[in-house]
Amino acid sequence: MELENKAESLILEAQKALAAKYYAEAYRLFQEALGIYKQLNQPEKAGQYRQEAEKIKKETASFAPLPAIDYHAHPFFVSEIKKNPSLYMAARHFRLKMEGVPQNIDDLIKHMDEANIEKAVIMSLDTSASDHWAFKVKAQTNDDIAHMVQQYPDRLIGYGSVDPRRPDAVEEVERCVKELKFKGLKFHPAAIGVFPNDEKYFYPIYEKCVELGVPVQSHTGTTGLYFTKIKHTMPIYYDDVAVDFPTLKLVLLHFGIGGWQDQAMSLVFRHPNVYLDLSGASPRIIPRDIIQAANTPFYQNKIIFGTDYPFVGMAQWFSTFNKIMPDVWTEETKKKVFRENALNLHVNPPFSAFEVLKSEGMEVPPNVKR
Repeated sequence: MELENKAESLILEAQKALAAKYYAEAYRLFQEALGIYKQLNQPEKAGQYRQEAEKIKKETASFAPLPAIDYHAHPFFVSEIKKNPSLYMAARHFRLKMEGVPQNIDDLIKHMDEANIEKAVIMSLDTSASDHWAFKVKAQTNDDIAHMVQQYPDRLIGYGSVDPRRPDAVEEVERCVKELKFKGLKFHPAAIGVFPNDEKYFYPIYEKCVELGVPVQSHTGTTGLYFTKIKHTMPIYYDDVAVDFPTLKLVLLHFGIGGWQDQAMSLVFRHPNVYLDLSGASPRIIPRDIIQAANTPFYQNKIIFGTDYPFVGMAQWFSTFNKIMPDVWTEETKKKVFRENALNLHVNPPFSAFEVLKSEGMEVPPNVKR
């Protein structure tokens, strides 16, 4: 009777997990219950819950194992890609078929639903101060992104994009946070041809982001965005940023993809407020070192899932993940990487070495920032 009660309890928990879209958990619980029914020599119930488990596995083959947060998704629509030379070349680089590109924001939400993505961080790409012909095309603005978020406030999280060469760059950062209610800022140093540790253009923006208490995500590694120079996106330059702004939450997008992942990982290992994002790559090409590191205490809270949609499809990402590495990460790692780390990024205060030293009775100069 005790075993039968345990099996029934597992079934109830599995059904709750299924309703909450925690599909991997539901599958595991059904499997555990059917194991008990086998032990109790109850083949009918064992067969019933085997079917339930297999149904979940089949129907969620391209779903996130739990309601995921996509930390890096672009609302680039077909019309915009076709008029923007650099984006068009990026789409070509990713072998992107136009039928897979959203026509509008409703398509993006549909693609999220098809992958069990609960929320997505979206942003534009501001290159408005560029002298390069390919980046002078009118693009989506921060106000456009804010309008999309207003349409789906429970599904979309807005980040601002500001060309730091704009004379009003710092003011626009503040407007993004205070007026448009964005949760962070996004930068692509290669698209604007400015190094991320540039003290003239970027440092005033970082100071404002620290003041406003919002994270920054910035491109690292190679890029499919054409007419750019990737020397501007070497992860090592962000070491300067992390040292000079120790309480700035900084997310290294794309993990230094293309060969610089060791640089990116060394910064995440070293700096408490530096994080790594997985976007821009199928699970097949994410380096093994990063995959394995995600299960360790040093990295488990510092790696954040993202796709780089539409260049990498949401359902396609999870279809691959569920085929090649469903059991590589622990359940705790999956929960943190796919969901909790992105949520905590916007809630938890940044680590402060100053406060740690003060708590230990060590002297810290008044009003110190760096």
